Amino acid sequence: MPPAAARSSGRDPRTISLIAVSKTHGADKALRAIDAGQQDFGENRVQEAEGKWPDLKAAHPVRLHLIGPLQTNKARDAVALFDVIHTLDRPRLAEKLAVEMQ
Repeated sequence: MPPAAARSSGRDPRTISLIAVSKTHGADKALRAIDAGQQDFGENRVQEAEGKWPDLKAAHPVRLHLIGPLQTNKARDAVALFDVIHTLDRPRLAEKLAVEMQ
């Protein structure tokens, strides 16, 4: 959101983050976005993110967001990799995530 649009809607532009969705794009494209200043990235599959992000996260100050559905059996992997999980849709998954975060 451009600063003027943020202000016209009553928002401080510094409180708005752009999440670049990098699903289906390789690490090379994500790295180009990182080099251009992008810091927040969204993925919708744990398996795809596991193949792309561990090395990128180790080398760059990025935040990884899970934006797709999460299976309970992937909760441990998701907690280990993602900084933010946006898709919590059932109590059993919430319980599993709480256990994995301890």
